[in-house]
Amino acid sequence: MRVFALRPAGLLVFAMLLTACTITFEPWVEVRPTVRPPSPRIEVFEPHRGAGAAYRVGEPISFIVRTNTDGYVTLSALDADGEVYVFARNIRVRANRTQEISGITPRQQFVVDPPTGRHYVRASFTPDRTDERVVYIGVRGRDAWLRRITLELRLFDVFDQRETTFTVVRR
Repeated sequence: MRVFALRPAGLLVFAMLLTACTITFEPWVEVRPTVRPPSPRIEVFEPHRGAGAAYRVGEPISFIVRTNTDGYVTLSALDADGEVYVFARNIRVRANRTQEISGITPRQQFVVDPPTGRHYVRASFTPDRTDERVVYIGVRGRDAWLRRITLELRLFDVFDQRETTFTVVRR
């Protein structure tokens, strides 16, 4: 049986070969595309009396909207009981004009309904009409409301949202 033994000169050559090798460890870097938030399209959105204003049940209400791009606005709400609903869909808006949305048509004005308490309203802006197949019936709670809006806006490269509030009080 033959045993391999290195002599001092062989050891020196072996050591020199090892020093010629360099092992480098580099950290793993994952590159992801940068996602930029959409640039604001809605400049103003509030009830005609101002954000947080109080309205009595049965009073008319309208919303002031100003956008910097032509498009469409859908208004949805979360009432004080947690119910979610859409009350105006695909309202045409013109760029750089302050508009008052007081109803779906001039004959159908918005009127404040119960329940009493704070109501949240979102204006969702899109450059084209939204798909009316996305429904809000039976949706409850803030998280479900925001998920439904996201579902509706997913098809658009350009969109914006703005939220406001008003409070409903007894007559």
